Amino acid sequence: MSGQVLVVLDFSGTLSLGAVRFARDEVLRQALVESGLWELGVDSLETFWREVVDPTWEVAATTSCGYARALCERVRALAEARGLEAEEEDLRARAEAFVARYLAYSAIDPAWGPLLRELAARPGVTTVVATDHYAEATPHILGQLAAMGVAAAPALQGGARVLVANSADLGALKADRAFWQRLRPVLGKEPLRRVVLVDDFGANEGVLDSYGDRSRVERRVAATAEVLGGVFGAPVQVFCFWLADRRGEGGAYEALVGEAGDFLRRAVAK
Repeated sequence: MSGQVLVVLDFSGTLSLGAVRFARDEVLRQALVESGLWELGVDSLETFWREVVDPTWEVAATTSCGYARALCERVRALAEARGLEAEEEDLRARAEAFVARYLAYSAIDPAWGPLLRELAARPGVTTVVATDHYAEATPHILGQLAAMGVAAAPALQGGARVLVANSADLGALKADRAFWQRLRPVLGKEPLRRVVLVDDFGANEGVLDSYGDRSRVERRVAATAEVLGGVFGAPVQVFCFWLADRRGEGGAYEALVGEAGDFLRRAVAK
């Protein structure tokens, strides 16, 4: 068999269910309160999504801005609108505390460990953890992989069988052709035999998070598959990592990881 196989794995909602569990009402509310953002005007979950995340998402997820900085800018505006004072250093500390809590939740689930190590050791396979995320996610994901015994590198740096491709580093979201065009040269000149994608496409996100809106999810599936095929000039196989229950409890998540693993092993063996 000639040509390498590109395996693309999504992070939030796929490799890490904890990343989306952070969006549960009780968890998110506690993080907002304990970080101190709640008392500066982010005093409801709807305010957090509609007034903080939604207006900043696309810019913060496609630049080096970072989550903490985006939070500071929006929370400052909310505080001022409510006549609240927020010293810059204090505001930054609160935002960074919130982001630290979010990243602490965003662990790669141990169920993926054996499969990730298997893929990393397999000749002719390049695995890319591709994510629409904030700048802070790149070093975090690299650290998570290292803790599992998987050597990885930032996508634009290359030089590893496992790469982390973050929209904040590539300057485009995964549904955009530019994301994959910037990744393509890193993979070398050898033609690809197949692209294999495992992704929840945002379907496992929280109910109030507009990124997980079902109509958006379905459009994202079609757009991403079409773009991958066009950029890489190879057949694309997609495993939609969709949990019937977004909470993924009672072994449902681990069972779906097993199904995804079987799918991947068959796909790379062809």
